[in-house]
Amino acid sequence: MKNVAKVAISIPITTLRSLEKARARLRKTRSAAVTEAIENWLRTDEVGDDDARYVQGYLRQPDRTADVEATATGAVASWEPWE
Repeated sequence: MKNVAKVAISIPITTLRSLEKARARLRKTRSAAVTEAIENWLRTDEVGDDDARYVQGYLRQPDRTADVEATATGAVASWEPWE
């Protein structure tokens, strides 16, 4: 295989048992299952960074009250009456 590296890690026995059950059920190799888990974790972590940057930007330059009111008015105008 190209562009791969072997890595030795230590994980709790209960985690290993859960991994083995899941990967057998999904018919994945251990390497594929662990790689997928790590990639999902990294994507989730990146989303957290994006959210943090959004909040920081919003705190530096919050929406103007008039813009929020216009958006809310437009949204409410499209609502159907309650029956």
